[in-house]
Amino acid sequence: MRNATTCTIQGLVFSYGFLVEAFYNCSLNLYYLAIVKYEKTNEHIRKKIEPFLHSTAILTPLLVLTTCINNNNVNDHGGGTCIKLVYNPPHCIGYEDGEIRDGFSIPC
Repeated sequence: MRNATTCTIQGLVFSYGFLVEAFYNCSLNLYYLAIVKYEKTNEHIRKKIEPFLHSTAILTPLLVLTTCINNNNVNDHGGGTCIKLVYNPPHCIGYEDGEIRDGFSIPC
């Protein structure tokens, strides 16, 4: 059975994976830039660059999605998935913000 909590969890997991993948892609580009163009040694990369690349790729999406979860910005957009990061549930079309539609417990 699907509810707002499972939708939030699904949106968090999917969006986190998507964002981490994008950040790791950028990290690989920066890694190869350091190796090829700037001829950095493995020691320099391991001690100086690699910790920054890993922490950025993991923590930045976590911070962004934590903010989205706290602001209730992950919800079902009517397509069967919960990945849209804008709070605009389909049961609120035509209703004011904060109004509770009959049969629903979540305010618009």
